[in-house]
Amino acid sequence: MKAFKLLLCLGLAFIALPLQSAFAAGGKTIDHYIPMDIDEEHWAWEEINDFINADIIDGYMDEDMNMTVKPNDNITRAQFTKILVNALSLEANGPAKKFSDVKSSAWYYEYVNTASSLGIINGNTNGTFSPNNNITRDQMTKMIVLAFEKTVPFQNSATQKFSDVSKDYWAFDYINKASNAEIVKGFGTTFKPLNLATRAQAIVMIHRGLNKEQSNLPAEEDVKGFLKDHILKENSLMETNASDELMALYEENGTGYYLTEARDLGGIYFPADEGYTVEIDDSKLSLSILSSSDRFLTVEATGMVGRFTYKSDDFNMDFTSKMDGSYNLKLDSKSGKWKIYNYTPYFDEEQFEE
Repeated sequence: MKAFKLLLCLGLAFIALPLQSAFAAGGKTIDHYIPMDIDEEHWAWEEINDFINADIIDGYMDEDMNMTVKPNDNITRAQFTKILVNALSLEANGPAKKFSDVKSSAWYYEYVNTASSLGIINGNTNGTFSPNNNITRDQMTKMIVLAFEKTVPFQNSATQKFSDVSKDYWAFDYINKASNAEIVKGFGTTFKPLNLATRAQAIVMIHRGLNKEQSNLPAEEDVKGFLKDHILKENSLMETNASDELMALYEENGTGYYLTEARDLGGIYFPADEGYTVEIDDSKLSLSILSSSDRFLTVEATGMVGRFTYKSDDFNMDFTSKMDGSYNLKLDSKSGKWKIYNYTPYFDEEQFEE
C-alpha cells in the first residue's frame, strides 16, 4: 500500500483505481481504525493508535460508522481483562476459577476464563468477579504485574515510592514492581490507588509492559529479510499490475489495519492501458530497526524512489518521489510469523517544490 498512501499525502489518490473490494460483509473496514474523538494532541495518542492498528482494541462504532475510543471513560474489569488478554495473546492454561457472575454466554467469558486459568485474576472472596465494575488503579496494576511477570524482569523494593501507598497496603509490592519497571508513573509523589482507571491509562500501561519485554528479541536479520522480501514482491507486483498476486501477498503478510486497508480498497492497481505507469527503484532499499520488543517491531525503510505517470486527454501527471516510511510489525501467536499491521509513509513537501 506504499504507493496509495504516498498519493494520499499528495492529494492525488483519485488517479489510483481500486479493485473490487474482497472484504467480507460485516467485517472491519477502514472506518473502524479512524477514531473521531482523539488526535495527535492527546497524551496517549501514540499508544492508543498503535493498539487500534494492531487490532488489540476495537473502539465503539455508531450507526454512521464513526469510531470513538472514549479515552477518558472509566474501564470495567471485564474490558481491561479483554485488552490484556488480546495484547499478550494469552491462551488458557489449566483449570479456571468459576465466578458466579460470569456466565458462559457473556461476551467477556473467554477472556476472564483465560486470565483466571493463568492466575492473573482471582476475583472476590464471595466467588464473584464483578465484571461490570470499573477497575481501580491498584487492581489494574496487580493484573499487569501478574500478566507480565514471566516476560518482564520486575525488581521489588521495600522503599515506599508513593506517599499514598504504605508498606502495609495490599497492593504495595505490585505497585512498587510496576513503578520500578516504569510501567506506572503515578502523579508526582502519589499514585491514587483507589482512583478509577481510564481507558487511556489502561492502554498506556499495557503498551509500556509490551515494550519492556526484551527477553526473547527476534533476530534483526530475520525480520529485515522477511520485510525486504515483502517490499520487493509488492513493488514488482504493482509495476506489473498483478492484482490477484498482490492481494494474496497482503493476506499472507498483513494483519490489523494494514490488511484491512488492502481488503477495503481491494489493493491499488495502475493499468498501463489506461495511461498509468509505475516504476519503483528499490536497488538502494535499506531497512533499520527503530524499536524492538519480543512481540512488536518498528522498522524504517529508506532508499526507494518511485516514478508515477498518468496521461490522458484531460490530465497528465509525471512525478518522482522518495518512498521512505516505517512499518509496524507484530508476532502472530498462532503461526509464529511476523505480520505487518501498519505502514506510515514519510512525506517531504520540499521535494515537490520548484
